Amino acid sequence: MSLSLRFLAMTFLAGCSTSLSTAPACLTDADCSSGLICFVDGCGDPTRDLAVEVTGGSTTGLFAQDFEVKELGTSQDFFLPGPITIGGSFQRERTAGVDPTQRSIYTDEVLVRATGESVLLPGVTRTFQARFSQTDRGTFSMGVGQGRYTVTAFPTNREVPPATFSNVVASLDAGVALNFAFPSVEGAVTVSGRLLRRRIAGSPPTELYITQAAMDLQAFDPATGEPLSQRVETSTGRPGSRGDFILVMSPAARSLRAVELVASPRELGALVPTQRFSLTPPFPSTLTLELGDFGEPIPAVRGVVTGVDGERLVGASVIFEGRTVGGGQFRSRPAQTDSDGAYSVDLLPSDGSYTITIVPPPGVRSGVTQAQVRVMNMPGAAPTLSPSSVRCIERISVRGAVLLPDQTPGAMMRVRAVETARAATRPVPLEDVEVLTDENGIYDLRLDPGAWRLEFLPAIDLPQTSRLITVSATAAVDGGALERQQLAPITLPRGRRITGTVTSNIANRGPTPLSNVQVRFFRVTRIENKPTAVLLGTGVTNGVGAYVVILPTREQARAAQ
Repeated sequence: MSLSLRFLAMTFLAGCSTSLSTAPACLTDADCSSGLICFVDGCGDPTRDLAVEVTGGSTTGLFAQDFEVKELGTSQDFFLPGPITIGGSFQRERTAGVDPTQRSIYTDEVLVRATGESVLLPGVTRTFQARFSQTDRGTFSMGVGQGRYTVTAFPTNREVPPATFSNVVASLDAGVALNFAFPSVEGAVTVSGRLLRRRIAGSPPTELYITQAAMDLQAFDPATGEPLSQRVETSTGRPGSRGDFILVMSPAARSLRAVELVASPRELGALVPTQRFSLTPPFPSTLTLELGDFGEPIPAVRGVVTGVDGERLVGASVIFEGRTVGGGQFRSRPAQTDSDGAYSVDLLPSDGSYTITIVPPPGVRSGVTQAQVRVMNMPGAAPTLSPSSVRCIERISVRGAVLLPDQTPGAMMRVRAVETARAATRPVPLEDVEVLTDENGIYDLRLDPGAWRLEFLPAIDLPQTSRLITVSATAAVDGGALERQQLAPITLPRGRRITGTVTSNIANRGPTPLSNVQVRFFRVTRIENKPTAVLLGTGVTNGVGAYVVILPTREQARAAQ
């Protein structure tokens, strides 16, 4: 390690607290053997374990296609033979059983949704959907990217249950034919009933209907989360709506130990709770579901948010979550603090206290804060919160330095922090945080506790690189200050210039250059024993299908290519 790097490391590691966990396998390329460089997962060969995603875009119908790079050369060309599709047919059973010889063509409108991830690039997710309103003899075909998917077909007719195929691999080498067979009326599991606010015993019993908001009901497999029914309306949210529903479930429901019915408001933040019901076979033909007596809405409940410095915090997002008095779960609409740090939110009476989550804007000292608050709603008085004001904890100042390969400071360089795993108790993900290094290559990021990936993005002809850190809140208390956290300096690797072209035969005129195609190079590895794809560089083709990308290298000679 050079003298300047050692000096910076000693400076930044002095007084370092255990609130920040890094434990890197390497800090710089100098920590690695000859020919290896320091990646996010440790020392590795920059020419091996590479895969490339090439995305032609929706205009060409050439979605993401993945390529293994056996040997990295100075030129890497890619040919996209054609689009990858998922196709098949829509059919419906004519009998109560499953009989491929007794099916009719289903030609009504169907929405097909495919969700999954790349096979070669672990963790790179992909989602596609298409609506088919006038199918040709019940057949369909939709373009997708290369990957492994769960594919679900949702008929527009809410009385026809969806059908799902799992572990569907879509690639150029293997065609995918999915023949969705929707159950017949006799074969499906049909349950009708009424969703009420509450039923009061009497002769006859009194039914309290839900007229505060439009409500829907849907059945799920509690083990997999797969939908067993369509999302059907139970209440329009208007006077006169009695909550009647007809829920048609897949025949697969009969083989499950239990089915979960989820009754939820159609609009997020509506003043009606979400309630879950467990239904076990044999299923009744009719049933009554009660949300419970969740009380009357409490409008315009006001509160105040202050920053770590005690001043009113502007532009923070505030969300309330908790259990209502009737036993359901409620989540408020996000409220924003105004220029006085005040906000107003509509709530339901809680069964105890609500969890309030405050998310300040990125870059400020104040961090994400959660607290327990009670709603005080006395007759004849305006509703209040206890406590009425919440003071945010402080974000952790994560500092470090960036050095260029020649050990000079990486000045005015972008450093971006991306949350890699959202905390289970936090209702919303965190925004990326981005800063510039100063003239000495030093950066200072204000981060909330959690798992983060630091991306170092040089504007010069050098490759981007990244590191993983875990920021802990062990020292954080309400209004308390945290020690500044220091990271060891990072030295950027040298850059290797990779060029190439992307062509396709979509016009049936031989290899044709493709413009505006995104080419992304990844290192495929394992981090914390989990398969992971780490982005190394991105290029975009020009008008003649040519791209340039800068990838890391250890070789001095290739830095000038």
